[in-house]
Amino acid sequence: MNNSPKHAAKRKPSFLRRLAKGLYIVLFILSLLVVAGYAALNIFAPAPAVNAQVTIAPNTSVSAPPAVSADPAASSEPAPLVLNRREGVYTCLLLGVADIGGSDTMMLGVFDTKAKTASLISIPRDTVVTGSDGKYHKINTMYASGGAEAAVEAVHDLLGVPVDYYVSVNLKAFESIVNQIGGVWFDVPVDMNYDDPLQDLHIHISAGYQKLNGKDAVGVMRCRNCYYNADIGRTATQRAFLVALVKQTITPSNVTNVTSLINTFSQYVRTDMELSDMVWFATQAIGMDLDKALATDSLAGEWISPYWELDDGAVLELVNSLGIYQEEVPAGALHIVHP
Repeated sequence: MNNSPKHAAKRKPSFLRRLAKGLYIVLFILSLLVVAGYAALNIFAPAPAVNAQVTIAPNTSVSAPPAVSADPAASSEPAPLVLNRREGVYTCLLLGVADIGGSDTMMLGVFDTKAKTASLISIPRDTVVTGSDGKYHKINTMYASGGAEAAVEAVHDLLGVPVDYYVSVNLKAFESIVNQIGGVWFDVPVDMNYDDPLQDLHIHISAGYQKLNGKDAVGVMRCRNCYYNADIGRTATQRAFLVALVKQTITPSNVTNVTSLINTFSQYVRTDMELSDMVWFATQAIGMDLDKALATDSLAGEWISPYWELDDGAVLELVNSLGIYQEEVPAGALHIVHP
């Protein structure tokens, strides 16, 4: 009997080996689909188109005086400022809106899709601006008087930056989202005790790390009188809570909540951002570590009743740090006022 390998019967692969080979093929195909899908998103959802240059009427109170011309027909008006945008940097104004009509929260988001970094800047609601009527107003009243478009124009005029998109979010959205994901763990910085019967607003939350339900989350976002520095303290808490909410929402455990989250978005969120742009921004944000890639800040100033008056130098430095423009932003691009 010949037992040489040449004449030996071929052995069938074991079940485990066949299973492993099958899984390998499935994973390979899935990998190809993921790569192809990602490529398709970038092809069919191209980078949003924005104007490469921004033209700004200079603030004559800080701009250099116009040059004297021998031509009597020459205009004495200062020339507009023209600034060049950095490619791949986009901005969005986030508005938190209560049912009573005003904008309770204003934040400017900046996303550098090339560097994979982002900034979130709080704009204190009592910041003084000049309205279209030439009078002084608190910036949060711009939404009540002219909607999101008026708020966008006010921020553009105040800071000299383009505002590519706005996202207006009813505060009920936060309550709904938090409840849908089973609560948000958050370190409440101070004891919060506030009652406003006119708004049916009752906030009673102890300081400390805890899981917040939807109602308490809205309370944390809205409480101003809980801080010695009022809205400035609140804006810092708002930024921290938003980061915590995003990190705890975008997790595998919430895959089953996608449909309800989309319904909440469509019910309580208004935006001028096209769906294709949302998809593109989502692809650019893949892999970002918010702990390292996101910087947060607020417009510096001081309370001079009844307004929050901005610190010209500090705000100009902050605007330049955002990296929106190729060149240094001059003071004349900002329209900071002091009544």
